[in-house]
Order: sequence, then structure tokens, then C-alpha cells
Amino acid sequence: MVVSAPVRVADVGGWTDTWFGAPGLVCHLPVEPGVEVTARLVERTPDTPLVRIVAPSVGVDLALGPNPAVPERHPILRHTVASVLDPDPGLIPDGAAVHLHIDSGIPHGASMGTSAAVEVALLRALDLLLAGGTRSPLDLAVQAHQVETVRCGLEAGVQDQWAAAFAQPALLEIGPFERAGDTPTVTHRPLALAAATREHLDACLVTVVLGAHDSSAVHRRVIDDLLTSGHGIDGGRAILSHLADLARAAAAALRAGDLTGWGGILTANTDAQAALNEHLVGPGHHHAIDLARRHGALGWKVNGAGGSGGSLTALAPDPPAAARLADAWRSQDPTWVVPTLRIASSNQRPGPTARR
Repeated sequence: MVVSAPVRVADVGGWTDTWFGAPGLVCHLPVEPGVEVTARLVERTPDTPLVRIVAPSVGVDLALGPNPAVPERHPILRHTVASVLDPDPGLIPDGAAVHLHIDSGIPHGASMGTSAAVEVALLRALDLLLAGGTRSPLDLAVQAHQVETVRCGLEAGVQDQWAAAFAQPALLEIGPFERAGDTPTVTHRPLALAAATREHLDACLVTVVLGAHDSSAVHRRVIDDLLTSGHGIDGGRAILSHLADLARAAAAALRAGDLTGWGGILTANTDAQAALNEHLVGPGHHHAIDLARRHGALGWKVNGAGGSGGSLTALAPDPPAAARLADAWRSQDPTWVVPTLRIASSNQRPGPTARR
């Protein structure tokens, strides 16, 4: 059983999906390749762990016993599995064990929702392998968000889990919530992109991964800075409201196929991120933006929370310009990674893709 879940880029309105930024709106594009989980049942011997998780790209080889809720290392992996097996430890058939292999098309810490994609892909794979595949995309998104914020105690918004679980370009409407561990009401509105719009995005949208970062730590820094600024959380309300307005405009531009207008919205959102907190657009982002500007990009977006490392997505005017920008980014810094991405293909039935 193989399950794929996308990551996301160009998240206009990000930060309004957090407990301190909601209610809000986010318009984002799920892209692939994201995360792929291969799940299978194997015969259990005395030397076989109940659950084994292997993720070669990040050097992970975990053996989980009868109580996988104890997080020693890699708490997201352990807690995701525990969230399935703790309520029903009898899901794994007698004499069997579960083997989970995780691959990612995106480097760790890219600020593109990779952790959420891992959570969703693991949950979907375990659901298919052990319970017949009855969970809806909404079920997966809610459980993945609870894993990250409640079980792991991390700061996180909700958009990453919804992007991975529904696998569709979308506008999210996020209701208010009081703390990171709450799950708000989220209305998922798919964006049916015209074929020409999708083809242009696949050919002209370019993403560079600048290095690893810790999204939860960035969230905590922004919260702390707002609380100590003298204005409190409400001090950033005008900027957050502006970000939500940009998300609505981004969705309208994508529906209309107005990619020039959409590119300008990406840039406006990045400027608003910097206004919310100057640390959200880091030195690496500024260098990458300068190169994008020199190559005639129509707009650019610091993905996700921003901060140090992370990634930037830019919209080139045409495919040759996109190729030149990708080469320029690679030449700028040998540690920068420019993955080849495409818009997630689920314009019909939502949810992570699966195959046997």
C-alpha cells in the first residue's frame, strides 16, 4: 500500500490560520511530489517490533513497541502512529507487524508543510492497511492537527493539514479558536483551475529551498514579539486582516486565470509578512527575491511561517525565464535546492492518492 500526500506553496493569508490570527482566510496550492508512505503487514517474530518506521532521507529507523505513545525521538512520527493504535490496539492482526517506509520529495524543514504531509500520509496509510480506508479528508486533517498541537505540543496553524489531506488548490475559511490545541471550524473551498492556468503554473512556478527551519519555533517567536511589543496580540490585527483580504483576492485571481495579478498578490503577502514581524523574511529570502526580480518574476512568496531557512516560490513570466531563475538560484548557493514541482492532480475526488 502506497499513499502520497502533497506539500504546499504560495500560501496567501498564512498566519491567519493560527489561534492568534484567526478568524482568517488562506489560499494555497498543494504541490507534488510531497510525501510518500509505503505501508505493509509483515509476519511478526520475536525480533520484529510491532511497528517499524524507516525514513532514509532523514536517517530515521524507529522500532515501536506495544506503547508507541512514549516520544523518545521524532515525536511527530511516534505520536501519529500512537493516535491510531492507542484507541484500538487490536487493529494490528495477531502475528503481524506494520512496516512503514517514508520518502519525501522535499528537504526537511522547507516551510512547505512537510510535517503535516507526513502525518496525513501515515494516517491514511494506516487507515487503509488496518481499517479498510473509511476516513474522510476532513477526518485526516483534524487528527493530523491534533497530533501536532495536542500530542506533540507544537505551535501550528491548520492550513498544512488541510492542504495535505484534501490535495486540492483551495481557499480555506478558518473560524476563531483560542489556543494551538483547539481545532477550529475550517471550510474548504476547492479552486477549479482552468487547464491553461494549471499548465502555466506547472511550467512557470519555481521554488527554492534555502535550508531547514523550525516552524513551531518561528510561531513562538512571533507570538512572544507581539506580546512584548506593548500592543499585544491585537496589535497585529490590521496586518492579519490585510493578509486575509489578500487570500480572497488570490483565490479570485486564480479562478479568473489572472496570473499576473496573482503574482502581484504573492509579493504583497510577502511584504505583509515582513510587516507582521521583520524576522519572517530572512537574509536568504532577500537574496532569492533579488534574483527573482532580476529575472523578471511576476511575484514571489516566502512560504509558510518564514524566518530563517525555509523556502521561496516565484512566478516567472514564461518557461525559459523559469529555467533561468532556477539555474540562478542553484548557482547562488550550492546548498539551495530547487525541486521540480507540479500542482497536485486531484481536481476531482479530494484526498491523498493511494495505490497497491
